[in-house]
Amino acid sequence: MASEDAPPGKGTTMSELRGALLPAADGTTVRFERRYGTSPEDLWSAVTEPGRLARWLGPVYGDLREGGRYELRMGEDVAGAAENATGRIRECVPPQRLVIEWEFPGESTTLVEAVIRPDGDGAVLVLEHHRLEESNARSYGAGWHASLGQLADHVSGDPVRAWAELYRVALPLYVTD
Repeated sequence: MASEDAPPGKGTTMSELRGALLPAADGTTVRFERRYGTSPEDLWSAVTEPGRLARWLGPVYGDLREGGRYELRMGEDVAGAAENATGRIRECVPPQRLVIEWEFPGESTTLVEAVIRPDGDGAVLVLEHHRLEESNARSYGAGWHASLGQLADHVSGDPVRAWAELYRVALPLYVTD
């Protein structure tokens, strides 16, 4: 059974990969900065190309260009399902920066920003999810924590672990008593 200190891959503990929950004037921001052992171009491909996104985050459909709308299916691959995020692609600067609106059923519109930069023989992904309601921020922290663990599996060529198990292990890192 995994624990908070169980290695998520390549000698790093879950708590070392924890994202930060940052209060802001327009809500809470969840921020992650993670290094991946791949090139910035390959990491960009993994976070923007539909075929690769489907392997670790979920199938994505739509007009996948700046100004276009998307639907990310994170549960069943069914249009309009309750687990789907939708929104507009606000900014796309390959292979460095992607900003999207994130609309999730029953929640206000938020923003997700991904910035990729080279780091020696690898790449760093800085992911920030802005404008979250405080009541949802901890769940989003654990959710992105799990998803970025799946991204690490994907880019390293390892089998992609189940999101639900990664989320279960990560959630205590973001929930306080």
